[in-house]
Amino acid sequence: MKLVYNRELQAIVVMGDDKTVAAFYECHDDFIAGKNDEGLPRDSLPDGNYTVSAEEPGQSAADANGPAYGTFYIRTGDARGRDIHGGGSGLPDPFAPRQGWVPTHGCLRMQNIDGEELSRQIIDAGNEVELEVRSC
Repeated sequence: MKLVYNRELQAIVVMGDDKTVAAFYECHDDFIAGKNDEGLPRDSLPDGNYTVSAEEPGQSAADANGPAYGTFYIRTGDARGRDIHGGGSGLPDPFAPRQGWVPTHGCLRMQNIDGEELSRQIIDAGNEVELEVRSC
């Protein structure tokens, strides 16, 4: 299993071991302009390769991470903490299965229902899966 985030499509594609598309999830990289806590400009997760792992999705993730992150959390290993999550501060229901879209501070955002499904796939695959982020 390999994940590919395609900025042009605004989607994460799950590739099977036989290189066929196993799943396709809408995923946005819109971010709020400004600077992070270290004074560096905010930007989206950079192009490159990452090894991702997922927290167990559902209510425990929602309780642990709060409304800004929704019901799942996937770690990319990015040094600036730009990960993949759902939720969204200011949304009517950031824990809804399809909560809507708001920009992040640099993370990739998915709908909760899709991110929970992707998290389970990552966990089932051994919880260390390659993610390639690319612009085209």
